[in-house]
Amino acid sequence: MKSPETGYFKRFLRLCGQLLNDMGREEPSPQSTPPTPEPAKTFKPILKQDPPPDKIKDLEAENTRLREVLNNSMDPFVAQMRIEGTLQNEKRRASVMFADLVSFTSTTENMPPESVVEDIDLLFSAMEPVLKRFRGHLDKYMGDGLMAEFGAPFGTRNHALMAVLAAIRIQERMADWEFGWKMRIGVASGPMLVGLLGSGSRKSYTAVGDKVNLASRLQTLCTPGSIYIDEDTYNAVNLWVKIRRVRVGLSPKDAEDFEARLAFLREAVEHAPTAQLCSEAANICSELGDMKSALQYHRQVLELDPQHRGSTERAISAALMTGEDRAFLTIKGKKERVAVYEVLGLNDLVRQQSRVPIAVSKKFQELLSEVGVPEEWVLSIEAVEGTIGHAAVTAALSASLAKEIGLDNKQIRMAFLTAYLHDVGKMNVPEHLLNFDGMMQDLPKSDQSLIRRHVEFSVGVLKKIKVPVAPEVLEGIIQHHENLDGTGYPKGLKGKAINIFSRILKIADTYETLTAWRPYQDAWTASAALTEITREINRQHIDPEIGEAFLRMMGNSQAGGNLLIPPTVKTETEDPDPSDKTSGG
Repeated sequence: MKSPETGYFKRFLRLCGQLLNDMGREEPSPQSTPPTPEPAKTFKPILKQDPPPDKIKDLEAENTRLREVLNNSMDPFVAQMRIEGTLQNEKRRASVMFADLVSFTSTTENMPPESVVEDIDLLFSAMEPVLKRFRGHLDKYMGDGLMAEFGAPFGTRNHALMAVLAAIRIQERMADWEFGWKMRIGVASGPMLVGLLGSGSRKSYTAVGDKVNLASRLQTLCTPGSIYIDEDTYNAVNLWVKIRRVRVGLSPKDAEDFEARLAFLREAVEHAPTAQLCSEAANICSELGDMKSALQYHRQVLELDPQHRGSTERAISAALMTGEDRAFLTIKGKKERVAVYEVLGLNDLVRQQSRVPIAVSKKFQELLSEVGVPEEWVLSIEAVEGTIGHAAVTAALSASLAKEIGLDNKQIRMAFLTAYLHDVGKMNVPEHLLNFDGMMQDLPKSDQSLIRRHVEFSVGVLKKIKVPVAPEVLEGIIQHHENLDGTGYPKGLKGKAINIFSRILKIADTYETLTAWRPYQDAWTASAALTEITREINRQHIDPEIGEAFLRMMGNSQAGGNLLIPPTVKTETEDPDPSDKTSGG
């Protein structure tokens, strides 16, 4: 039986041929080669007469039906590429996700079919927008499960991060919506073959390869309600995601207890090492399969107490013979055992005391419960650049700085919201520009102009995602790249003509960008970033009164157990603006 999709294609092509005939162009017969036209007649008029209106209407209606069929059977983006003939079969690096409900089939055997279909539809209605938001391609539904690719067909540098964020949000929705089932999710990243695969009459866009099989196996091994990832995915996301290595023979609870005890022992050994502490740490590392760390602690025991040489050498021999048995899992179809990791959630970057004072973190938590923010939308934008946490940390600093300079509670909330939403306009900036690892001035003028327009794009994006904001907040977002001396953009405003929330955000944005890892720079220390804020004051890029209030706020707060000492404001030579990057601003 022919699929509707195939039938519509043939009818669509037949109508195209009829229209060409009506336009005065001869179609060659399939059995014969068309004669070569004489040179003098080559430039004959293309049109003999206007095409009949009814033919145009038929063609447009058929085209609409064709698109509807394709959009209902595949991703609309893929459908458009297929119509245009731009889909390619290729090998590329991407990430693949498999998700499946636990015990759904057995639980629903005695349920009415209508109820089962309703539950599945509700589930997928919750999941599909998440995949779309994080640029995932929904490959196929498989009963009560699904397969999706990230990084294909539309390429993205941070495809692994996109996949893991989507997995986290899906599990959160499963919990928030109180579905009656648990879901298992497996994600693997690496090279795979992607393209239109299938028979001659029916093809679909999908991925095949070793990494696809691995993701499927990880989903099968995964504990209910969890997310398992492979090592390539781990290496791509561990800066932003809380992760625990899966150990053979250890339950998640046992592994969690061991890791908590090991964290305590490591801190104790660092401050006051003893042979007993090192010995216990070595034993726990062995239990967790971390033989390298176990051997280091055993050697430290020998240095601290040579009398334990006999027992320590036996422990070292046992560790060497055992190897990292618990640290690797056997996966069906894989010759060698593989490292597997469980995703526990996102790191709370606002609580990083090495760069964010405790008081600032507390203020953020307080405001987050009062002010609604489109967290998922902002995360999807940050994932493109690899700047997870930028909005949250910048909002926390901006709100505390607004309080420091004496703004009222309403204005503090506005400063918080301005900072949290300040980069939403980047949703309309091409990804290759957002991922440019360098200074903006190294790009062509046209690209620089497009990047700078992200502040103006914010107006349309906020309407699109249906986030209403006060006019003062919108103005603060649009002006957050203005400099006090008039050298900023988009309008080159000066001094107090710049929105107060923009002047606050300028400082918080610069500090966060400097103290966070970026593809083009390692994270600066808090003290180095404060020194740079001082230089920005002297360059007249930021408001000196607000800048000095920020230095006081950071200097008078406890961050990471050390008091931050604000630098002295003094005249400096002009340097490039550190915030004038293509990321995080």
